[in-house]
Amino acid sequence: MPKLMHFFKQLVGRSPESGPVPDCYILTGIPRAGTTLTCKLLSEQKQVVGLNEPIPFRELQSRKDAVSRIHESLAAFREGLLRDGAAPVRGKDGRITDNHFERTASGNRKRVIKRSRVVFSKPLNEDFKLFVKHNAVFTLLLDELSTCYPCYAMVRNPLAVLGSWSTVSVPVSRGQIRYLGLLNPEAQEKLVQIEGLLNRQLFLLDFYFKTYTELPQHHILRYENLISSNGSVLEEIIGHSYEVKTPLSGKNKGTVYSRDQMLRMGEALLAAKDHHCWRFYDRTEVEALYTFYEGQQ
Repeated sequence: MPKLMHFFKQLVGRSPESGPVPDCYILTGIPRAGTTLTCKLLSEQKQVVGLNEPIPFRELQSRKDAVSRIHESLAAFREGLLRDGAAPVRGKDGRITDNHFERTASGNRKRVIKRSRVVFSKPLNEDFKLFVKHNAVFTLLLDELSTCYPCYAMVRNPLAVLGSWSTVSVPVSRGQIRYLGLLNPEAQEKLVQIEGLLNRQLFLLDFYFKTYTELPQHHILRYENLISSNGSVLEEIIGHSYEVKTPLSGKNKGTVYSRDQMLRMGEALLAAKDHHCWRFYDRTEVEALYTFYEGQQ
């Protein structure tokens, strides 16, 4: 970690005059909705790089501080990539990966990623497209970031999201969003008044979906469409034909999710008639997934 922090400090020079950086794109989304996978797929395309959570937000002071760090980081990442093809990325074994956690048939999954310096071995023009992904912080700052950069958000069948949250150790699986109190104290105040983990998770899921209603519809990327198109839906955001290098298969159904938990979460979700997930998914899509798990033994 000390070597990586030295590398990052070399890239980023703190400047009070920082501002939006050309040819940069913001990627955010609901945790466990496929944003890490999308970064990998983007990085496989010509003249495109997707960075998975490259910005350390430790000791964050304010919204202004966060936005300033983002501008400065994007500029530094572009400079570093053009100079030596390298950037800090949360990856696996020094390479980009499609998942923060190991894939297992059941039970809790072990985190397999860490932030490290990754070299992207491909030629880049000055105007290459840089996509940078963070889920929580970018979502919390979406109102400001969307005035500076094209912003895209990934969503996924809300029942599958809840199922995935139950198998990994991330803030939302504990009913939290990192930096929520600092960047949106009003939402944090509402959250602490909610009793029960599932109720808190439903609130947070609603918070994510509600935030993404601010974006144009064509800036919403559905995990299911990404999978069914084998990645080709990304053509709309990269601006040229998509080359398939990683075959895709959906993970909404699987033994990793507990049948009893999926049914309990599904019942609670379907009862939440005013939930903002229904702005993005038809109830029949959630009911179909619920029925699948209902039929499991």
